[in-house]
Amino acid sequence: MKKGKTTYIILITFILIVFFFFIAVIQKERTIKEGELVLLELAPVDPRSLIQGDYMQLNYTISTKERDNFGSTADQVTNEEKYKKKRGYVLLQLDEKQIGHYVKMTDKMEKKENNQIYIRFFNYDGWQYNIGAESYFFQEGEAVKFEKAKYGALRVDDKGNSVLIGVYDKDLKLIE
Repeated sequence: MKKGKTTYIILITFILIVFFFFIAVIQKERTIKEGELVLLELAPVDPRSLIQGDYMQLNYTISTKERDNFGSTADQVTNEEKYKKKRGYVLLQLDEKQIGHYVKMTDKMEKKENNQIYIRFFNYDGWQYNIGAESYFFQEGEAVKFEKAKYGALRVDDKGNSVLIGVYDKDLKLIE
């Protein structure tokens, strides 16, 4: 009888895992379909990994300390500590080309203007924050084509969730 209970518990756990997986996939698909397009400028990229094959580690210029995203020099240490090992939102100003420019970091979504958008971030080390779209995989042997990448293209929903949909060159053309 004990064996039967264990089987039911394993089966229910498996069903719940599959259910939550499908919910996550549906949410990502909805973001891709309905989310707003945001282009983020990339810091220099190296499209090669010997272990994983061809891919790019995407470093966005808005997410590095070099852009002074953690505040002015006077309060940089305070803000850096505030957002270290934390989650929050980055407010971006979108220009006419849908390129996002850093405005501020915040703990919660606040009122924003029509040409602004929030993207969720997390920060583990205090030096750079991540928006969850830091790797872009492509077919092996096509690294040269992707060296021209200048922007990461994301779709962002109204809750700040983002999905990387591709990379664009300096002329704002999708690299395929």
